[in-house]
Amino acid sequence: MKAAMRVIGAGFGAAARRTDRDIVAPRQLAEDLARYRVISCDIFDTALVRELARPADVLLAVGARARARGLIACDADAFRVFRLAAEDAARREAREAGHDEARIDEVYERLAACGLVSDPVAAAALEFATEGAVCRAVPALRETLAQRAPGQRLIFLSDSILPGAWLATLLAENGFGGACEVISSADVRRSKDSGRLFAWLLDHLGGPAAEIIHLGDNPVSDIARARAHGLATRHLPRPASPPEDEAVAARDVALRLLHSRRRAPGPAETSGRAGRGASQEKPLAHYVTLLMLGFALFTLAEARRRGIRRLYFTARDGYLPLAIARRIVAKRGDPVDLHYLEVSRQAIVLPGLADDPETLADMLAHTVNGDRLASLFAPLGVAAETVAPLLVGLGFDPARIVEDEYGLCLTAARRLIATQPALIGAALAARREAALGYLASEDFLAPGRRMIVDIGWHGSIQRQLARLSGLAAEDLFGCYLGLFPEALRPGLDPRTASGYLFSFGHPKPFCDLVRDGPVLLELFFSAPHGSVAHYVAAEGRFRAVHAIEQAPAGAIRAAFFAALEQECLAEIDALDGLLDGAWPDSIDPASALFDIARLLHRPNAREVRAINAIPFVHGIDGRRISAAVNPVPLHEWLRHPWASLQRLADAPAHAPWRAGAVRASLPWPMPDMAHADFRHRVGQLRRIVSRK
Repeated sequence: MKAAMRVIGAGFGAAARRTDRDIVAPRQLAEDLARYRVISCDIFDTALVRELARPADVLLAVGARARARGLIACDADAFRVFRLAAEDAARREAREAGHDEARIDEVYERLAACGLVSDPVAAAALEFATEGAVCRAVPALRETLAQRAPGQRLIFLSDSILPGAWLATLLAENGFGGACEVISSADVRRSKDSGRLFAWLLDHLGGPAAEIIHLGDNPVSDIARARAHGLATRHLPRPASPPEDEAVAARDVALRLLHSRRRAPGPAETSGRAGRGASQEKPLAHYVTLLMLGFALFTLAEARRRGIRRLYFTARDGYLPLAIARRIVAKRGDPVDLHYLEVSRQAIVLPGLADDPETLADMLAHTVNGDRLASLFAPLGVAAETVAPLLVGLGFDPARIVEDEYGLCLTAARRLIATQPALIGAALAARREAALGYLASEDFLAPGRRMIVDIGWHGSIQRQLARLSGLAAEDLFGCYLGLFPEALRPGLDPRTASGYLFSFGHPKPFCDLVRDGPVLLELFFSAPHGSVAHYVAAEGRFRAVHAIEQAPAGAIRAAFFAALEQECLAEIDALDGLLDGAWPDSIDPASALFDIARLLHRPNAREVRAINAIPFVHGIDGRRISAAVNPVPLHEWLRHPWASLQRLADAPAHAPWRAGAVRASLPWPMPDMAHADFRHRVGQLRRIVSRK
């Protein structure tokens, strides 16, 4: 187990987490500062760092907040463009008037004059509040400045359109003290970049420049200009953030903000080594946070559109979406009741199959692999000791350990069902009664409309819930991550179900992408507990009993999910801090899939190894564990190349993650090879060979 967890860690890494113990104030800096009467310190990227990669990205968050409050007449992305253009125009006017710097009120008055902002004062205050939400102190520098000698003067010097009083508040909120002396270029109309702010500082202080040391990150405005005026300097460079990818720039604002936050260096030591942005490994949540968020928003929007108040997120697929939905509802106040419905195929589907013996036999036959044949009816609560003599009477060996013998299990299940109708009927009736008792305990059977939220694919849980409970089709609506075309049938159609990424196979490109690796989404959309096995009565209510997953695989899976849950919710909370509750109504599916699309379609070797080290719960009884990738052995490729190719296409039995199976099966390096690409190339090779 430890070895497997090391592989997981090596594959994905944890988000870089630096503690204050890792960030020690450089002793040399403290010794340098002690020699001067006055310390002058830059603010942004020196004393404070933003949690976003670029200052301009802050305006995306401002735009989202302003849009939600009705302060702007455009979307968040357009606001960012207009706001930057207005600042450039205001700065040009200031320079024409002999000033170096514009002021924030001038910028917003210009936006208001153009009809883009309804309340310039409130909008400017909102920008300052957003800056407060994204700024964090550099701990090492803050501690060093706090230890300066008594009487040693500290002045913060900033090129900014924000007034000094606002900047002082920002510094105080980040632990620099409640009486910071701040000189802003917006206040005195002179900037460090021109050098005139340093001249003004010398006149203001009335002492020699040799008594002042200036700290800053910019090699020109903070270092060269200060030295030109005789000040001592200390360069505290910040690591540069990678630029925004063009593909990201074309996507949803929520995606852009999350990616900006991921690219930004965290608060780091003054030597300039990066904090959060230093990690080269991709944390687990970076694959699916936007997908989880988009699905939760879609679910709430569908409930609002259809007038449904009771939402039941099914176990285990709905575990993380429910946690995210609860955060959104707490902020927005959506008028919905959110529940966690502990259902599964074993607990809900099996009890409803009394009149469908063929499907019942098929489902039971898939549960025995790795166990004795006598455990065939364990999912129905029938003990192996009861089944064993019945199997003997039918000519089967009940002690036989079944390994990939579906045909044998299916035959045995069919014959037992046919010859033991009373036993099977009683077991199904008991399971059905307990299931209905649980649904009643959760108020699922109360009159009115209700929605279930599930990962989907075939909608079997919805169909069986309706069948088991006798609910009318119009009273049960299903909201899914996606529905494959074969899910469409009477009672499960666009009137009673909808999919976020695709509904009944449309749009096809999204459906085809997910078909390459639905097992990955089922792995990420999981929960810390096992699958629901059945229900028992306890203290007047029915409760779910979870299957005990095989060890040590179950513990590895649980550890994987615990890390994923922690990282994902941390990203959601960070995004909420940027938006201040201004959640969008939706995130387009292309943006939601952006981070996981390549993993589904074109994984690299490291990702395949890491994912395959995480056991995946498979099988109707929820106990058996298998991996996402079942590689085709080299000898199989050599002996049966075309059959091997078909095996990779045969999802989910052999290749539940097709692209991953291709990556893991090829005996030669073939980086980032999608399954469709591989099939095409093999087809070309086959045609060439056949012509010869």
